[in-house]
Amino acid sequence: MQLAGKTYSLALANLGRVRCEPTWHLGPDWVRGLHDYDLWFVWAGRGEMRIDGRPVVLAPGTCVWMRPGRVYEAAQEPTARLGVNFLHFRLLRGGRTVPLSAFSPPFDVMRTRQVELVDLMMRRVIELSAEAPAVAAELMGALLMELAREEAGTAGDAPGLDQHHRDLVLQAAAHIREDPGRVPPIAVLANKAGYSVDHFSRVFLKVMRVRPQDYIINARISRARQLLAESNLTIGLIAEALGFRDIFFFSRQFRQRTGQTPTEFRRGLRRI
Repeated sequence: MQLAGKTYSLALANLGRVRCEPTWHLGPDWVRGLHDYDLWFVWAGRGEMRIDGRPVVLAPGTCVWMRPGRVYEAAQEPTARLGVNFLHFRLLRGGRTVPLSAFSPPFDVMRTRQVELVDLMMRRVIELSAEAPAVAAELMGALLMELAREEAGTAGDAPGLDQHHRDLVLQAAAHIREDPGRVPPIAVLANKAGYSVDHFSRVFLKVMRVRPQDYIINARISRARQLLAESNLTIGLIAEALGFRDIFFFSRQFRQRTGQTPTEFRRGLRRI
């Protein structure tokens, strides 16, 4: 694993995936038991963490690289219990633990745009940790490198845009990806977020780097590719399921983004 221009390996320790109990909170004494790094990832719910007194919003996509020597306190909203993955680990060089003073993590707190990917990778690390710890450690290293890469590329994004606005856009984007054929009109998405349509579109563009209209179409085409490859649904049924007004419009949109018609795409797969 390459971080900050140096090569490290990982030793995993305690890890898991939990939905926090209604009475859960993280008190200031918790850090006394922290003797290694702990990558904390929120996959559901909402709350607040204080790191040495500095407030941080907890929402899906929040990653916190915890380390000894800092004070972490956290609480959740009663009606939005937190879902959290936690992975404790040590960094190694030459088989020896790297002292905390010799390494500065690439981030303390970040908000990933790749919520599903990060959650999937962490779940797989947790699953593999008992039966294939070496593989789990390699996968964890790849995850840390990807998070560091994403953070380095987005640190200067959208100045003046606070985390609450990012959260609303990320939630809307997740809804679009999960069910692209039933996405409500952008006016409805904007109203749900508490924005005008124009303001919602501007904020969405800042966060996702694409207009919401294009994001919806891209999500539909991505799902169409999957259905064309994995199902026997007719092209007409796929177009209807994904919300295209007719098969001709679907074919035109598909070709614009893939260079092929749906028929050509499916035929090519079946020749492989």
